Amino acid sequence: MIDKSEAVEQAQREFARLKESYKRAIEAALAKVPVRDGVVSARDLWLETSLPLDLIEELLKENGIKLPPHVRRVDLPPKGKGRRGRRK
Repeated sequence: MIDKSEAVEQAQREFARLKESYKRAIEAALAKVPVRDGVVSARDLWLETSLPLDLIEELLKENGIKLPPHVRRVDLPPKGKGRRGRRK
């Protein structure tokens, strides 16, 4: 039987592995999405990767994602209305 600390460590390793694969997915998507004057929309990343905008934002803020030379920044949608990808 697995003890609690071992289960926690295993879950942390799995979470770190998933985050790394999400970062790679975002980096790959950055090469495919439209770039307008050096700016990429987080919504375009969302459409390309199907990752939640909140997760994309979190990973970008952790500074672990390497932006290609032609991308200066990623614009995030404002918090609040329309955050889930619906436009009114």
